[in-house]
Amino acid sequence: MTDQEKYQNFIDYVNNPIIKFTDSEHMMPMIREFITPEEAAFLTGFPLGGKTLEEIAEIKQMDMEEVTKEVKRLCAKGIIYESIRESGRRYKMWSTIEIFSRIPYWNGKDEEPNKSTAAHFNKYWADGFIDQVKSMKHTELRSIPIQQTVEMPTGFMPFEDIVQVIDNYDYYTVSACPCRARHRLDPDFEDSKYPEEVCLHFNELGRYCVENGHGREITKEETLEILKRSAEAGLVHGIANAEEDPETICNCDLEYCNYFRRYYHLDFDRSIEPSNYKVKVTEEACKACGLCVKRCPMDALQLKVSAKATNKFRKAVALEEKFCIGCGVCVYKCKSGAIFLERKPEAEITRSPRTEKELIRENVMSAFAALEQQKEKN
Repeated sequence: MTDQEKYQNFIDYVNNPIIKFTDSEHMMPMIREFITPEEAAFLTGFPLGGKTLEEIAEIKQMDMEEVTKEVKRLCAKGIIYESIRESGRRYKMWSTIEIFSRIPYWNGKDEEPNKSTAAHFNKYWADGFIDQVKSMKHTELRSIPIQQTVEMPTGFMPFEDIVQVIDNYDYYTVSACPCRARHRLDPDFEDSKYPEEVCLHFNELGRYCVENGHGREITKEETLEILKRSAEAGLVHGIANAEEDPETICNCDLEYCNYFRRYYHLDFDRSIEPSNYKVKVTEEACKACGLCVKRCPMDALQLKVSAKATNKFRKAVALEEKFCIGCGVCVYKCKSGAIFLERKPEAEITRSPRTEKELIRENVMSAFAALEQQKEKN
């Protein structure tokens, strides 16, 4: 079998009607830089759902020792996920989104094949990679407010309270932000001005990261300090969009973050699921300093002339509600107390899917529905 046939078999295997490789001149260079022909052959037919090493050896018709060595190597490379539980270990291939844009960059290292792949993926992404998720019901991340920015935070649901979420874990890790790390390795981009080691993972996912060189273990206190430092820097807390056991908290920026770049560069307004809070403005207290306008990642705030303003500029901050994601980044640095987050009316409250499996199922169903509608139009 030729190398080209090995790659094509791999592409055909991982492609499906919901998420598939985008037609782009950068696709094959990206795949070839990161995955060898031998790896492509091994991954073709590899389980997409968790299987034991014994089951994988049987599927691949390979010696157990050989399978174990290759699976462990690809876990360290960021291609295969290792579920680490008391009941045993299971393995599955990460999705193509995770393989080429996230997992390999968690280690933050300036090394191959990450360096060569980074530029290819960034160009591939710009070619319309986001088309894969436009029809999905849920985005991968949900904004979670900086806790100090919420007015009377007694209405928090457990999955909305970032401190309570952190308290529920027993294992904490930190990795490099893959978006900032990937752009740092791309000569077409400047280094980010934001801190890089701020991507938080917990429990099972955290153990996978530490065992396979994708992150380091930290304490709960260090986790809270990273969240504080991220809030100071103007980063948005984005939590995995499931109510039960979300194992990731990203700290996202509007510069290089995959989610916000969708909004700014691909005209996709569902970049990140909004929280159940929105900005409230007390115009009389506004000093018209403009700091909140600069910090807002969604361009939802503007300074406008106001009859209620008491400052010498006769201006106050005004909110474009449809763009607000309720992150609290603007509120965090407001010294006058002119803006704060308040809970949305009950009719506007949204719930995340209960589990990650439920999120995936609902996204698959919505994507299939969109495909059927497209067929009817054609």
